[in-house]
Parts: sequence; C-alpha cells; structure tokens
Amino acid sequence: MKHYMLDTYNCFRTRLEDLTLIYEMLEKIPFELGLKATMPPFIQPYFNGVIPEDCGISAFVLLKGGHFTIHTFSYRECYFIDFMCEQDFDEYKLTKLIKEIYPSSKSNLYLIDRDTKFIKEEIFDEYDTKSDFGPHVFLEIKPNRKIDMDYLFNTLDKMPQKINMTPIMRPYVIKNTYEEDTIYSALTMIAESHISLHYFENANKLYFDIFSCKFFDESFVIPEIISILGGDSSQKYTLISRGSKYNFNRKTCETKIKYATQWHLP
Repeated sequence: MKHYMLDTYNCFRTRLEDLTLIYEMLEKIPFELGLKATMPPFIQPYFNGVIPEDCGISAFVLLKGGHFTIHTFSYRECYFIDFMCEQDFDEYKLTKLIKEIYPSSKSNLYLIDRDTKFIKEEIFDEYDTKSDFGPHVFLEIKPNRKIDMDYLFNTLDKMPQKINMTPIMRPYVIKNTYEEDTIYSALTMIAESHISLHYFENANKLYFDIFSCKFFDESFVIPEIISILGGDSSQKYTLISRGSKYNFNRKTCETKIKYATQWHLP
C-alpha cells in the first residue's frame, strides 16, 4: 500500500481558490495514472473559518482501496496532497502532473509503504512543532469487531469531536472490490485537514490516517483513536511531520508587499 504526500509552498493564490481547476485535477490525474476513481470529486470550500489563515479548499476522490486529497490554504499560499492506493502508480509522473497544474517554488515529497513502514523522502527532518505545519498519523489495525458501512460512518462522524478536531462535513463512505477483496472506504474533512479509513475485508486489515494542520497532544489523541478503532494499548503507529520547515519556507508579509509593489516606478 503506497502512500504519497506532497507539501508545497509559495503557490499562486488564484489557482488555490479555483474550484473548477481542483475538480478537473481530481478527475484527470487518476485517469492519467491508469487508476479508477470510485466517485466524482467532492469539493468543500472553507472560507469562513475561525482562523482566517486556515481558509481554502479541501477536496478528494476515493480510489479503489485508497484516496486522493488536496488541501489548499490560499492565504498561506501552500497546498498539501495525499495519494494513497492499493494499486501501484508512478510517483514521478504524479508529481509532474500535479506541478503542471499547481507550480510552486518549494516542495517536500514523502513516500511511505503502509505495510512495511518504509519512508522515502526528499526532505524529512525531526518533528518540530515550532517550524513545521502539522502531524500526520498512520495506523494499521486488524479489527476485532464487525466492520461495515454503518460502523465506518458512525466512527468517523463522532471521532472529530472526541479528539478535539473540527468537522466540516459528514463522512463519505463507499463499498467496492479489488482483486476479489471487498473494500470499505470512508473519509471526512475536518477544518484541520482530513481523516480516512480503508478496510480490506478478506485480509481483515484497516488502514487509518489523520492529517492535521494543527499540532495536538499525542498522549491523548492517538490512544483515543486506537480505542475508537478497537485496537489494543500496544498498537504501533507512525507519525511524521507535514510541511517541514513551513514557517521558514512560507512567504513573509514583507515579501508579499515587495511582490505587490514591484511594478511601481521609482
């Protein structure tokens, strides 16, 4: 199970707020990679948040055994992409396709094998709450309870409040098949980014991840998630930092003012 993550900085704000462009990208890229989306793109504008800098667009499509998400933060001039899929895909072509649509001056690429926990990255430093964007948690669990669409909907519907996150939509849940295995997929958007679940029935394996643009208390959030999903207290997890050195790579207000006034005559 390959999980691709791309973090970018210093992008065009107009593109980050273009709903049509995001819709076309979510349709085009899986097709170009030879993958099958199992739903039309879902787009959630978020322009009236409590924190103005968190405003932007969150959007996703569910794939067979995975998902493709984008979170744009137009005021911050950055975006974050996740592409997770049971089917193999060309990560170099994926990066090229994304950057043709959303060019940026700086980016970090992470690639994790969800089954072996091998992480490959262009830039990856130690987890730093002062300079990075936010945490991304990965869990793989063999559930000891019956998993169906109702269970997944109810789980993701209640989880944000239980871990002090902010839901901005109800969960989206689908059922499909891949190589004779039945797969249940669920995803919900939160103001902080997203939470997703993919359950493979024959293998009795559940892949979970949560990406948040704000840091949280790991000692509370992660055990709470494991408890909700039916894992035991010894359950291992992987946590990486997204937006490495975000606070250094993003444009400062002074830089934006300089760009805005550069055409003025001396």
